[in-house]
Parts: sequence; structure tokens; C-alpha cells
Amino acid sequence: MRVLLVQAFTAQDMELVYPLGLASLAAHLDGHEVRIFDLNLHPEGPLEALDRALRGWRPEVVGVSLRNIKVARPGEHRDDFGPQREVVARVRQAAPGAVLLAGGAAFSLYAEVFMRRLPEIDLGLWGEGEERLPELLARLDRPWEVRGIYWRDGQQVRYSGDPAEVNFAALRRPRRDLVPLAPYAAHALTSVGVQSKRGCALHCIHCSDTFLLGTRVRQRAPARVVDEIQELVEDYGVRRFFFADTIFNLPPRHALEIARELIDRRLDVEWAAWFNEHRQTLPDELIAAVREAGCGLLSFSPDHVEDRMLARLDKNFRRADLDYTTTLGRRHGIDVEYSFFLNSPGETPATLLAILRFLAQAKRELGPHLRAFTLLMMQPIRLYPHTRIAELAREEGLIDRDDDLIEARFWNPGPLSLVVAGVQRGASLAWRVRQASRSAGR
Repeated sequence: MRVLLVQAFTAQDMELVYPLGLASLAAHLDGHEVRIFDLNLHPEGPLEALDRALRGWRPEVVGVSLRNIKVARPGEHRDDFGPQREVVARVRQAAPGAVLLAGGAAFSLYAEVFMRRLPEIDLGLWGEGEERLPELLARLDRPWEVRGIYWRDGQQVRYSGDPAEVNFAALRRPRRDLVPLAPYAAHALTSVGVQSKRGCALHCIHCSDTFLLGTRVRQRAPARVVDEIQELVEDYGVRRFFFADTIFNLPPRHALEIARELIDRRLDVEWAAWFNEHRQTLPDELIAAVREAGCGLLSFSPDHVEDRMLARLDKNFRRADLDYTTTLGRRHGIDVEYSFFLNSPGETPATLLAILRFLAQAKRELGPHLRAFTLLMMQPIRLYPHTRIAELAREEGLIDRDDDLIEARFWNPGPLSLVVAGVQRGASLAWRVRQASRSAGR
């Protein structure tokens, strides 16, 4: 069967994102002829390029990965439903006889909404698909036999029931041969992803990751993770990548073993990852090892700095832990970046000012090792389905009970919203200046 896997628009005008999920799916589709098409590689005419690919190859199944539902430029954080709708419509127009299957993180988060709003979609695959997509392709005439599938029964949308977690440790390596890696490798450090674990044991009130991937952290053997990295280096010449884990250093021992495996193999690589801020998850031994193994950036998402606010966001650390992250960056000579929310539940002018004071302190301690991303990416919390903050927003009357949240909604009430608007305007201006400087330097 000819199967075309399409990565729809990611965060537009930001870095390219290698379609890691689609490459992983493709690795499990034995007996099928598979291709991957990424619209983001065709900035001058993505829909026209997609049209040519569909009409030229005439796939029997088109799987569209709806990965993002937002534009996340600094100072601008709105819904991205319109562009995704255009992609689905173009697939149906150019391949009217193909089965149109939707999946991806955004689809899974808004599955019923997508099925209702986009009648062009024939089938929807919720969650992880490596084990279930092959089953579905063998049962296209009876999709209800496969768990986690949305299908149409006349005018009704039906669901076959929640699937079991994927045996992540046993999955094959992604098929990197189906998409040219050079454009991503030449882009940002975060463009090419490697995944060492799935799931998140944290319980931040704004996050939907636990809904999508569960709270049990499933790990791949460190040697197998580094096998994949070695393949990137030796077969594809890719030496810069990002660990696409929700949190890389949970558990710390697993992260340490990966770092030591990289060191032992003497791979000349540069990488980054998301790290948890709790001091116990950041032993000095781990930071020294990741630095030696090629990690040049510790990415943190503390969301706030004051203990009361961190408790309200249900973070697993406190301000003393956050202060320690700047100490680590300075001690090990490694870059650090942070992302913060503005006007979170319980925010006051004093707590908002505390964020700015922390940034000033971090700049004094880290100097050039504090990445500019920190200053650019400060936003109010976007409300997503299946999160506790969305329920709180309904209770507080900030959103309607029946709001499906596919259009952007934020926790941003009261007079502080005006302060947030000012910060966002400044961030947007800084971003445009940065992009213009980049363009001029090319």
C-alpha cells in the first residue's frame, strides 16, 4: 500500500522541526511503500508542493500529522487551526480517493473537535501509533477493531476506546532516510530530535503532556539511544540535535548513563535538552557529564520564580532550586535558558516584578551564558483541553463551559493583562530585530 505521511505546519516562522514522530511510524510499516512530506521545507509554496506530491504519487493512504495548534512567535501566541484546516482540505482535493488519516499531538489533544470541524478526515489515530498504525492499515474496512481510532458512522463520530501504552523501549529506530536531514541540521540546534523517554511524572497544572503520554516514564536503553545518535553522525553527518524528551534528567541516572555512553564513544556532537529545576535532579556529576558529552544548553521551563506561585502551578521545585541552576551554568560554563508565564493564577505586580528581578540576577551571574530566548519567550498561559488550569478557568468564568479551546484562550485576567501586552510588544519588537539581523548576516 502506498502511504504518504505528511507533517503539517509546525510553529510558523520559527525553527524547522524534523518529523521525528512520522519517521518513527514509518519504521514500523513493513510491507508498505512509505514516503514522508514536510510542508515546512517548502516555505515559498507549501500547499502547491503538497498538491504536486499527492497528484504525482497518488497514495492510497495519507496520514497527516497535526503536531501544532499554535503560532508561538515572541509577542504572538494565537491559534493555528486555519492553516491546518487548509492542509486537510488540500489533501482531500488532490487525493479524493485516498483514505485521509489524522494524527499527531494536536490532533490527539483536540480529536473530537478536529473530527467534528473537518469532515474531510476519514479516520483519526489518537496517541502513539507505532504499534497501532500497522494494525489499522490492515483493517481500514473495520477500524473499530483497533484501539484509539476515531471513525465515521454516517453522521456520527465514534471512538474505539483508549489504547494501551506503547512498549517504547522496544521500538525501532526512526527511518531517517525518508526525509533529507540537511535542511534541519543547518537550521537550529532544536530542529533534529532524538527521544530517550516518553511520559512525564510531573503534574504542572497547565500541561497536557500527561494526557498525551501518561505519567509513567518509559525509557530506552542508553546504549540504544546513543546507537541512534551515532547513526545520525556517521550516516547523515548530523552533529547537532535536541533530546525531544518532556524532561531529560528525570530520572537523573538514565540521563547520566546516556551522557557517559556518549563520552565513551567519543562522538563529536552538540546538543541540548529540557531539564527539571529541582536540585536533586541536577547532581553536579550529571552536569559535568552532560557538558563533557556535548550538551551546550540547559533549557528550563520554571514558569515562575516565587515559591507561592510555583506551588499554585504545582511545580516540584522552589526558588532556591531555581537559583541553583544559575550557579550550575556559571560553574560549568554552559548556556542556560528559561521560559516564564506572565499573569499566572494568583499573580500580583510584586510577583511579576520578581520574575524580572530573577532575570537581572541571572544575567549578572551568567553573563553571555544566559540565552536571549529567555527574554523573548514570556507569555500568559495558553489554555489547553485536559488540563487543570482549563477547568479552573471555567470555574472562574474566564472561558465558557462549552469552549473547545481550539481558538487561542489564555489565563490573562485583570489589569495585569495590560502589563503583559506591553511585555509582549517589546518581545515582538526584539524578535523582529533579531530576525532582521539574522537575515542580514546570511
